[in-house]
Amino acid sequence: MAKSRNTSLRALPSKSTEELSELQQKIRIHRIKILILIFVLTGIAIGLLFAALLYFERKVYTNYEVLEQIERRETEAAEYEEFQGNVLQYTQDGAVYASITGEIFWNQTYEMETPRIAVCEDYLAIYEQGGNRIYIMNTVGKQGMIQTTMPVQRISIARQGTIAVLMEDSQTSYIHLYDKDGKQLAGGGLHIENSGYPLDLALSRDAQKLAVSMLDIHDAEVKSTVVFYNYGTVGQNEIDNIVGSYSYKDMIIPSIHFVTNDQLVAFGDTKTILYEGTQKPKVKKEIKCKKNIRSIYFNEDYFGLVFDNPDSAKGYLTSIYNMKGRLVLEQKFDLDYTDIGFLQNGLLCIRNEKSVQLYTMRGSKRFEHTFDRSIHDIISGNGQLDYWFILSGETDRIKLKDNY
Repeated sequence: MAKSRNTSLRALPSKSTEELSELQQKIRIHRIKILILIFVLTGIAIGLLFAALLYFERKVYTNYEVLEQIERRETEAAEYEEFQGNVLQYTQDGAVYASITGEIFWNQTYEMETPRIAVCEDYLAIYEQGGNRIYIMNTVGKQGMIQTTMPVQRISIARQGTIAVLMEDSQTSYIHLYDKDGKQLAGGGLHIENSGYPLDLALSRDAQKLAVSMLDIHDAEVKSTVVFYNYGTVGQNEIDNIVGSYSYKDMIIPSIHFVTNDQLVAFGDTKTILYEGTQKPKVKKEIKCKKNIRSIYFNEDYFGLVFDNPDSAKGYLTSIYNMKGRLVLEQKFDLDYTDIGFLQNGLLCIRNEKSVQLYTMRGSKRFEHTFDRSIHDIISGNGQLDYWFILSGETDRIKLKDNY
């Protein structure tokens, strides 16, 4: 019988509690060093990014590179307007709608001494103050033509082509609402001796709300009134569809605009008034102006007022507000301008016949240049470095760059 052999497993000597504690401490220290290194590298990256953004924000470009140049047949005394990313050129003899590169979409002929346009989203209207014809167009071509029986003074167009028309005849003014086919939807007379003289009108984008600015002068006293009409179901329950009226003594309101469907801005000579409401607009903010206003401009998000520079005999100051009435920028500039407004990329564009200045909404000058030919219009491209400049005889696609 084989003899059995007893075997046993002996445990290895274990590390002491002090050794384990020391090892864990080293691991913790190593992890902390890694975290500190990550935080430092992240801070450096953020700092470099911030520095780059700050550098880009404050960088002023004075030169450019021409990426594309397109010769264009120049029409004498032509006016230009950006419309749905393309270019509308209009003269006394007609209007041409084309792509920036020159592809013609439509050509509409007419005869007007001083044609004017009104634009809302996909629709625009061409008319002449004192004339009797209104052409309603979209990106495809003519959608309708309205022949009025009285001279047209002002119009406002909605996004579906509905038109509000202010007309004048002797001592009575008339406001008519037409669809794009020329059918009259609403209208009535405003007797000057009773209600005052209409200065401007604005139609909301859905054509449901109409605002009219009236000026009344009696016994050497001046009063302006903004009247709101509603042509929807809410207004049907009101006398003459009037759903609101706001009067202001010693004030003239020559310009009113629906900047969105439910927001209207009234530009007066002593204050700017913001109204808001889906059915019955109410006053939301009043901004007093102590200085004489030289120009106004606006888009859906901001509006701007231009004054003479209060600190110098030369130059100008523009104050820009958001649609809540909060001041977001005061910018001084010295360019003797003929046009000022916002580009599609959000930059402020100030220009005259041959010179242009572009500013960010933080007040940094982005671009300044004087061309050797006339500037008709500027259309922003992608970002803040690409632009289309419509110049005399050609259209240039440019990219801003350094002098060197």
